[in-house]
Amino acid sequence: MKIIIHLLPLLLLPLLSIGQNSFDYTISRPYPVIDGQTKLYFSDITTEKALSIKIDSKDVYLQNFDTKNMKETGRKKYSDLLQDNEFEHATWVQDRLYFFYSHLDRTKENKQIIARQIDFDKCQFVDNGNVLFSIKGKKADFSTALFGKSTIETAGSFSFNLSRDKSKLLIQYRKAPEVKIEKQNYDVLGMYVFDKEMNKLAGNEIKMPYTEKKMDNVDFAVDSEGTPYMLAKVYKDGSTKDSRGSGDNKKANYIMELFKVDIPNKSIKTTKIELTNNFIKDSWLYEGNENTIYCTGLYNKMIGGQIIGGNTKEDNADGVFLFRLDKEGGIIDKNFYEIPLEILNQYTRSGGKKVDEKKDKDDKSEFAYLELMEVYNQSDGSLIILGEQRFLVESYSSRGQIRTTVYRNDILMTKIDTTGNLVWMKKLPKRQAGSRFGNSLSFKRLTINGIHYLFFIDNDRNLKLSLNERPARHIEGLGGLLTAYCINDQTGEVQKRLILNPAKLKNGMEVYQFGIDRILKISNAAFFIEFYKKGKEDVFLKVDVK
Repeated sequence: MKIIIHLLPLLLLPLLSIGQNSFDYTISRPYPVIDGQTKLYFSDITTEKALSIKIDSKDVYLQNFDTKNMKETGRKKYSDLLQDNEFEHATWVQDRLYFFYSHLDRTKENKQIIARQIDFDKCQFVDNGNVLFSIKGKKADFSTALFGKSTIETAGSFSFNLSRDKSKLLIQYRKAPEVKIEKQNYDVLGMYVFDKEMNKLAGNEIKMPYTEKKMDNVDFAVDSEGTPYMLAKVYKDGSTKDSRGSGDNKKANYIMELFKVDIPNKSIKTTKIELTNNFIKDSWLYEGNENTIYCTGLYNKMIGGQIIGGNTKEDNADGVFLFRLDKEGGIIDKNFYEIPLEILNQYTRSGGKKVDEKKDKDDKSEFAYLELMEVYNQSDGSLIILGEQRFLVESYSSRGQIRTTVYRNDILMTKIDTTGNLVWMKKLPKRQAGSRFGNSLSFKRLTINGIHYLFFIDNDRNLKLSLNERPARHIEGLGGLLTAYCINDQTGEVQKRLILNPAKLKNGMEVYQFGIDRILKISNAAFFIEFYKKGKEDVFLKVDVK
């Protein structure tokens, strides 16, 4: 198989412009706060309306917002919905919004998953809930969720994946193993596919072709025809951990396999994806254009050594990869896009040494902790791939208490066109730290009129820094500015823009409890953010992009 490495040096040089895009915001009238451990936000961009689902213990609230008239327009409380049930997920399936929950009956021998449709405009449930399927058996036999890298977030014991056109929904679970010994147990996965009316198109429990010890589930996808796919690591040596061996002929101790699942017949068709000189660090699976399945992620080279933090150089990300496979199992191509030295040297740690040669003995790579965060499949078939530096550090107090600090650092952003060519690659400086459960770290992407906006909270000392300067770290809970990198989709030109200062809005108001997941696109020229303003009141902001 032909392996192609694309490099476009002229398009990889850091560019930073302070100008062009501007933002203005309007603040809503205050309304009574709704407390909740879970807050989810949805929008209808044709009407510029928003809806939130807020869950406080067993109480579920539906709440509507009119962003044109800048006010809350309705709320309903459902106190009995989760009394004997567990919230699982909420999502659009094309133009229908659904709330999913599970119910375990009193005999403990039947677990159901139930869907209730939400009337977006009326801010209420349409029905009393429809049982999608049941799992029979004793309580110990019931499900645990399957978390693929691209799996929609779930709160409970089921996993949810949408097809690219959002017309098909795959709901999955893993049965508790009958045999507790990994080398003897074969995982059984429940897979059920539904259309937008929640009609069941297929459903069965599927036995995996390898033992639990021999394979790891990596990711899942469902295509627009309702066919599920799985990506798995299949180990060659009986190990359950990734290894490259030793000596000069290092090779991965596993192969990647694509599983195409025939649910009605309980059968699996496999495609082996052999790896040679590169080791897959992180990978996602999703439906592409023209009858293809894409596998993309991060890779590194088969070279040893040590780097900071006790990690090996095999933990570095050397680049981005993209494999295209046809839905019948054929491999169309494999592409690897190496991170160039210009990006590794864009800025270095204090007192750090520039990287003159990949895998130098003193290499302090800026991408030792890079994780894949999002793959955005654009309407023209091109791909935007986003990774972020993510790690945590545990420290001990004098009293022996453990304190965990999470770090969310630089972003690597890559665009690949429909023919597999690298268009541009950008390293976007960012340094953040906070608690494990903080929700103001990381970033949120929105794309509006050909510009990608990456929103994040930044230290106020960084606003005018160039892309070649090392940013000061933002510490969660110690102020910070809502900032955005604005990236032109065609050229890759980068702007850095201040959006607002939550501690000092233009009317003198101070707002709190910012969360990245509270940013919501509400039109092709505006987005929504909800804040707490104290006094047991919330407000939302409509931010117009000009």
